[in-house]
Amino acid sequence: MSINANNILIIGLGMIGSSIALACKSKGINVKGFDLDKSVYEDALKNNVIDESVEFFDNINSLEFVSDIDLIVIAVPPKQTLDVINKLDLIWNTETTITDTSSVKNHIKLANVNNIVLSHPIAGSDKSGLSAADLNLFNNKKNVICNPFNVDQMHLDRIESFWSGALNMKISYMSVSEHDLIFAMTSHLPHLVSYALIDSIRLSPIDVADNAGGGLKEFLRLSGSNPEMWRDIFTLNRVDLIKALAGMQVSLNNLLELITEAKEIPDVLSHLEILKDELNEIKSFKEDKF
Repeated sequence: MSINANNILIIGLGMIGSSIALACKSKGINVKGFDLDKSVYEDALKNNVIDESVEFFDNINSLEFVSDIDLIVIAVPPKQTLDVINKLDLIWNTETTITDTSSVKNHIKLANVNNIVLSHPIAGSDKSGLSAADLNLFNNKKNVICNPFNVDQMHLDRIESFWSGALNMKISYMSVSEHDLIFAMTSHLPHLVSYALIDSIRLSPIDVADNAGGGLKEFLRLSGSNPEMWRDIFTLNRVDLIKALAGMQVSLNNLLELITEAKEIPDVLSHLEILKDELNEIKSFKEDKF
């Protein structure tokens, strides 16, 4: 498949943006990069993460600048994503395709634009920043594309060929509402629970010291993710996150009743068998659905 994007600009050179840059450069795509932190784009240029740097954001929002840019990828925290899009208003409805990488979309509401497609590359790490760049971060991972603005087909084709061709990703399409609810359950809720669990341990009078088991270490990894990004996600997707959290609360209450044997248990079954069945049902649901 033709990548159909020979020159791209990445706004935001954190772990996601810089990983996209490395993958693109490996496919011979010319990569320009911008970051609010001057030292970041200078380091990116010095370490060959990007080919060229853009010094001032205002330079980007011009027809002259984007005349040779096929694609702009906005890789900043969710709240900043909308701010950046709004500040690029002079290049709306041009031949340059604009996309994002945010895991929440409902706040991005625009009218009369035909070149902005929303993307969510489902890959990440608890690490952040330019130093965490990973050339292979997106290989064989999934990318969800949302098209709430009914853009021109050319831009959809370019986005799909870019993610699949340049970054070796699998493509699927969702509406914004489907996307935000699904990822509230499968991504945002697990991170929220990890913060809650680690906080409960922090507040406990017991010092766990270095006695963390494998399960707790995974929660520690999740809770170590970029706090600015996750604060934005929890705030912007709070309605769907509340739905997901409410569903989990019901399940936790059911498990609590089983563990404390507060439920009336049939004589033919033991408490442990019921608990095992409930846990197996949860496990099979994950395996079947995801």
